[in-house]
Amino acid sequence: MITERILNLLISLSISGSILFGIWMIVRLFLKKKVSRRFHYYLLLIVLLRFMLPFSLNQSFVGMLFSSIKSSPIYEMIYGSEVKRKPSVFVGDNVVFNDNIIMGRKNQTIAPYILYIWLAITVALMVQKITKYQSFAKYIKADWQAVDNPDIIDILSDICEDKNITTPIDLYTTPLVSSPLLLGVKKNYIVLPHEDLTQEQLYSILSHEVTHYQNKDIFYKWFMQIIVCIHWFNPVVYSIEKIMNQECEYACDEATTRSFTNEERYHYGNTLIEMASSPGRYSEKVASITLYENNKEIKKRLESILLYQKIKRPKRITTLLSIIGLTFTAFILGAAIPPSKVAPSENKPITDIETKDSSDSKPLGRPLS
Repeated sequence: MITERILNLLISLSISGSILFGIWMIVRLFLKKKVSRRFHYYLLLIVLLRFMLPFSLNQSFVGMLFSSIKSSPIYEMIYGSEVKRKPSVFVGDNVVFNDNIIMGRKNQTIAPYILYIWLAITVALMVQKITKYQSFAKYIKADWQAVDNPDIIDILSDICEDKNITTPIDLYTTPLVSSPLLLGVKKNYIVLPHEDLTQEQLYSILSHEVTHYQNKDIFYKWFMQIIVCIHWFNPVVYSIEKIMNQECEYACDEATTRSFTNEERYHYGNTLIEMASSPGRYSEKVASITLYENNKEIKKRLESILLYQKIKRPKRITTLLSIIGLTFTAFILGAAIPPSKVAPSENKPITDIETKDSSDSKPLGRPLS
């Protein structure tokens, strides 16, 4: 039954991804002071892929888990009894077999309704997020002003040149935002709340947003939003979304300040604190990548920047083992994927069964009139 396969695959991917996320949390705790936050950020991508890609070994942990519960009352309540789930057996109208009446019954289950509800909510969430993003972008663009100050444009040009970025990034200002942000998917824009900023602040802000652009973090965030829409029923994905947003900023801070002097890091930290105290008139949580999203996170980000300077370059064996170990665990967890090939002795179709000559055979039963 295709409904059973889709729901099993969806739920098994969600379970597998949730378990892998717990393992990622343990790895992050163990390697907290040994590798950069940037490494943790991209290692989390393996967890996200586990939620989406239906790859699995023939004998996987989650696959065996689903096989063991197929005869449970809850499973049969959702999909029906095991006999009715067999594609080679049909139980429908009443029939007579060797003077015995076999009572048939329509195979009514709640699985199709669960699938329809899941699909409806998934589509609704996708439409909501896209609409919210478009509304935010339209709202900002209606009131923004292009930055034509040559000093500010020169700072942006110097940063792009240092980072080997040749694609032009437009710069705008609007009082509608509380924090500088990177906007756009096909074409990117940096939006400032105002131009009344010092050169040190501008350099810190623009370096941060250009780093987001260079790392393609906007695509990473939208990938996370797709996972939230598909696995909306799993509370773990909302925790992953929150932690992913935090790790994104930690990773960007590290990459931005990697080549900074101590004085530049000092100005960068001050800029975070000062921008966090500026009020805004719109919440841009989902729509874009901002300089900050939570005032409580500012202190942690500053501590992370200081900690990064003390971390020695990790050994390649440490990072390599972490990647291989988490990837191997993702395969071991697997998903509930039906086998691609059926053994010849199992589920043999009726057309392949050898039969005697029709003249010597007698009917096995007749419909009950």
